[in-house]
Amino acid sequence: MELPAISAAELRQRSRAILLGMACGEAVAGESTLTRLALDLGESVATEERVDPESVLRRWSDRGTDPGPRPGSVTGQALRLYGQGFPAAGLAEATARLVPDRSGDGALVRALPLAVAARRDGARLKLWADQSAAITHSDLTSRMATVGGCLLARDLLTRSLEESLARVAQAIREEAPLRLARAFRRPDRGEGPEPGDDAVAVLSQAIHASAGTADLDGVLAELENQAGSGPGVMALAGGLAGAATGIDPDSARVSGLDPALRRRLEALADRLVTFESEEHGPASGVAGSSAFAMRTD
Repeated sequence: MELPAISAAELRQRSRAILLGMACGEAVAGESTLTRLALDLGESVATEERVDPESVLRRWSDRGTDPGPRPGSVTGQALRLYGQGFPAAGLAEATARLVPDRSGDGALVRALPLAVAARRDGARLKLWADQSAAITHSDLTSRMATVGGCLLARDLLTRSLEESLARVAQAIREEAPLRLARAFRRPDRGEGPEPGDDAVAVLSQAIHASAGTADLDGVLAELENQAGSGPGVMALAGGLAGAATGIDPDSARVSGLDPALRRRLEALADRLVTFESEEHGPASGVAGSSAFAMRTD
């Protein structure tokens, strides 16, 4: 199915806004870890033309002075194992034994650049989103939430929130756990988001904030007024707001970002817009098939 038309200038501006919004959201919590993981993932995909776990993990492990993911998080545990010599193959399953029953939000946020990299190819976008999550997260909920989040960000570039939510719900309805599928609907008046900090709760909180406000400042202000909104929620909501409405590059929130980080974000967005416009071979990456059927749009 053809996507609605969008001018080249608007696509570039909205694509930058996804990444800048993500960074602005995470900055509210005084962090930039998820943003940097997303940058590494996007740059790896643009270079390798696929999701290459070894390339991504090397980039994530080469952090310099950046503290990296929280040690107790799924991604933090995975990188600890990788740093000890555990291979990329089987890393997610090994991590799951250390952090059982944990549906993390890290995979959900760091995959946002893929919404630009595979904007016009729904099957490729689903596959790459799933594969990017599966580097560190073996559970179906985290992986499906990552797919849904990428599809939502992609659709918001050219569609309303209500239409985008309906399309994502339709795209994942046969494979997604029921609790996750329910997150992709426009909230009823007075309805609260899912509590907690797992992947479904983070999605639910970001969607609720997006439904009640019109732009990045409104979305983040809404979340700042809610107790317990962590960096994952802020980053995801910021990215979705950027996709939906764009961001004024002279806004106080954008101006407050680290200049080097901002330049890198804008450069990656521009690179991914160009990358997406080019022809690429069949999507490939992590060995084996995806955990769920890959339907096109």
